[in-house]
Amino acid sequence: MDESAYSYCMAPSNSATKASISGRKKIKKRLTVAITTKADGCCKMPLFFIGNARQPRCFISQSASKLGFDYANAAKGWMTTAIFRCWLAHFNEKMQGMDSHVLLLLDNASRHRVSEQFSNVTLQFLPPNNSAHLQPHDAGIIQSFKSQMYKTRIAHVVDKLDELLEQVDGMGKENVKINGEQLFDVNILVVMRWAQESWGAVTQATVANCWRHTGIFGEDIFELVTDMHKLHIGPHTDREQVV
Repeated sequence: MDESAYSYCMAPSNSATKASISGRKKIKKRLTVAITTKADGCCKMPLFFIGNARQPRCFISQSASKLGFDYANAAKGWMTTAIFRCWLAHFNEKMQGMDSHVLLLLDNASRHRVSEQFSNVTLQFLPPNNSAHLQPHDAGIIQSFKSQMYKTRIAHVVDKLDELLEQVDGMGKENVKINGEQLFDVNILVVMRWAQESWGAVTQATVANCWRHTGIFGEDIFELVTDMHKLHIGPHTDREQVV
């Protein structure tokens, strides 16, 4: 499990032209996305979102769960120990329901330190100052996810730009208020929907290859899991079904 921040209304900081442009105020709208995957890539847990508003206006009085999202809020929109503890309890319940016992790999961060013991989840912390090399999500999973998000976001900006140009053609430039930053403005509900779609586009092969890249598990482990999948053998398959 790993978290990553996403600044969803920020305009590009560079351009194709060398001409100087006037300064812009940075829009500090951010969302934290927590990602959890299984080493062989066969299971990607639903994304967990953390924003700074308890009930964003765009939710229109509906709860996040009713809208189909796992969402929490914190003052700065970051993961906190309290939020992590709550997420971990729900995650443990899911593992209980699946009759699975898992080892959850985590960055060695204070927000992940909880005193509780869980029946189906064991926490394993990465060594300090080595997360960038050993964290599978930093090995390309988050990058793949954000690349998908970028494609969706750019397509959205292009559509809004086309609408703006149509207004200019129909009404004249002097009658249309043009604000480049509005092209990138989007509410958090739309962003979370983009995130779900983008997460769905991250393939099992990408996840498994990123885990392989870290070298946490030997290649023989991945080969064994692949063979088990080919034979349709799961963790709860009876011996009589195999022999």
